[in-house]
Amino acid sequence: MKSLISLLCATLASAASLSITILPSMHLSNPASLPPSTHAVLTGAPGVRYDTPIRRDNSFKFPDIAGEASYLLTIHSRDHFFPPLRVDVTKAADGTYAETISAWQTFRGNEWSNKGSPYGTANNGVLAIQIQAASQKEFYQTRGGFDILGFLKSPMILMGLVSVVFIFGLPYIMDNMDPDTKQEFEEMQKKSPLTGSQGAANQMQNFDIASWLAGKK
Repeated sequence: MKSLISLLCATLASAASLSITILPSMHLSNPASLPPSTHAVLTGAPGVRYDTPIRRDNSFKFPDIAGEASYLLTIHSRDHFFPPLRVDVTKAADGTYAETISAWQTFRGNEWSNKGSPYGTANNGVLAIQIQAASQKEFYQTRGGFDILGFLKSPMILMGLVSVVFIFGLPYIMDNMDPDTKQEFEEMQKKSPLTGSQGAANQMQNFDIASWLAGKK
């Protein structure tokens, strides 16, 4: 009986404890406004998972973290993102039942050994850290108002404006052009590969598709 009690006391003494308190920040001015569904999860080896809900004092408690292992701490909230943390639990160097527990910032998609800034270390197996919300979740996109400048910058609108200028402005320019300049412009049009007598436009206009299908040159 005494050995069983001693073993139970040793197990309880060797279990580490972690406390996380949420502080106000620019993204979350009042942590008390977090919904009751907010909870923190410690994920370890396959099959090892600790889940605890938020408390009234805006904190999370993990009273019994057994074993010498590394854990991923994630805080799940409906309206806010929190940075993930790495939590390591190791045996004390002096051989006692107390354990060393440390927390660092970690980064998703990176190597597990890539540690960020430290959040705290405790040699007595009881660690209390503080954390802030990283950002606020946005579920809806704000609809922008009508912007006349952005409307005029549209490629289709610019093409339409250029076409209008050519349709209404070019005849006016031709009518008010100097006779010599007008004559030179007409001669340039006659020599143009597109509008001349041998131009592509006239060839397409005089193209006989029936003769071409019949094999005539």
